[in-house]
Amino acid sequence: MDYDKLIQMRIDKNKFDRYVNIQVTEIREGYAKGEIDIAEKHMNIIQSVHGGCIFSLADTVAGSAAVSHGEYMTTVSANINYLSPAMGVEKLIAEATEVKYGRNISVYDVSISDEKGKLIARGSFSYYNLKVSIESQ
Repeated sequence: MDYDKLIQMRIDKNKFDRYVNIQVTEIREGYAKGEIDIAEKHMNIIQSVHGGCIFSLADTVAGSAAVSHGEYMTTVSANINYLSPAMGVEKLIAEATEVKYGRNISVYDVSISDEKGKLIARGSFSYYNLKVSIESQ
């Protein structure tokens, strides 16, 4: 698997990530890392990064780890715990690690921290393997 090509394909094809400004920065087998530079549009009414923005970053990065095996996946379930408000932050960084790669269902843990390393949220994401090769597309 050419991980640089996979990153570029995800950048080119994921319109939502471009809109929100999520950037996947690294993919390797069973692992991914990504980030988002925080702007006013990401804030909620109390000037904390909106939980939906944090969730989207986590789902994108976990999904990137899931597709590292070369097949398309779709989210089946997700659980996220918000541990600290993301107030006064410039960037959020997410890292996803594989818990289980299965024939049909795969599971990934995700941690989201700010640019200073403060843990903001943790989540667990499950994906269903669509059995469609990424390289065949």
